[in-house]
Amino acid sequence: MQQYISSDKNIRDFVQNILRSGQWEVVRHGKHVIIRHVAKGANKTIVVPSTPSDPRTFDNFRRDYYRYLRQYLIQVGWIRNCLTAQKISPLAA
Repeated sequence: MQQYISSDKNIRDFVQNILRSGQWEVVRHGKHVIIRHVAKGANKTIVVPSTPSDPRTFDNFRRDYYRYLRQYLIQVGWIRNCLTAQKISPLAA
């Protein structure tokens, strides 16, 4: 039996895909599910909206996830921040 994540199908499918990656785990299951990034160097927990009433909830949740993921990938050096690279580059001067 699967655990309850959200009443919104888009959020539920999105979170299940995140959990399937093995890099996230459910930390707490109370009124809201809380997931935590368990990769090395990660420090983020995200509260999953369980009964969203705003139609933009899924878009906002997905935006927050991708924003954090981008910051994490820059932090561990998998991608470079284009804005920082332009300021440091001697060719930009």
